[in-house]
Amino acid sequence: MFYADSQIPTIGHQAGGSVSSISAASNLHTHFSKPNKASLAVWSDIVGHAAVRRCNNITYRRVDMKSRRNKWVSSLAAVGLAVGCLALAGLGSGATPAEASDSPTGQQGASRFVVLEAFNNEAVLDNETGLVWETIPARARTVWKNAAGICAKKTVGGKKGWRLPVVKELATLADHTIYPPPALPTGHPFSNIEFFGYWTATEHEDYTMSAWDVNFDYGLVGNDFKINTNFVWCVRDNAK
Repeated sequence: MFYADSQIPTIGHQAGGSVSSISAASNLHTHFSKPNKASLAVWSDIVGHAAVRRCNNITYRRVDMKSRRNKWVSSLAAVGLAVGCLALAGLGSGATPAEASDSPTGQQGASRFVVLEAFNNEAVLDNETGLVWETIPARARTVWKNAAGICAKKTVGGKKGWRLPVVKELATLADHTIYPPPALPTGHPFSNIEFFGYWTATEHEDYTMSAWDVNFDYGLVGNDFKINTNFVWCVRDNAK
């Protein structure tokens, strides 16, 4: 999914460049047909949805990115202060340097994900969901209608049975509090993850031209037009 800072032109912006030229040419004649109410309603709904969604995504993601960056910098400062205090205090009451450097978060991540030798280390079991994921998803983008077929034909670790995840499944891998990206749980074993959108099998409930995706640059769930291209991360229901 591609997000870019953009400005939605108003009718005044669109007409501004042509008003002066029309005024200068006194003999220029124009004719505009009057649209009916039905066509105006449909066009307004489509354009309004696309415009508001894009602008909201841009604004929300920019704020979210700034917030996570500030938290990350603050965390680094806090860690530096804690290390300095421990050094001055002789690492506290009986704590060894090895014990002081242990990371509970990293241990949780390591215990959650298990790299499967039966899949030649090409797949990972998520103990929280029971789902099996590709360790290294392919770096290839495709339109939504081709995504499910790519997974169905795929062989990973010598095994078939892969599919495109639904949005609730893929969202379990996203962590929007993580910065810098990829926005994945701490201690994860995955690699080759793009800071971009990944398709899910879930279509948008109200707009059939869109489907849901998960962005691992920000760790957020969003939706994109099916004709656009995103990455594919395949999943399996079990480790057998």
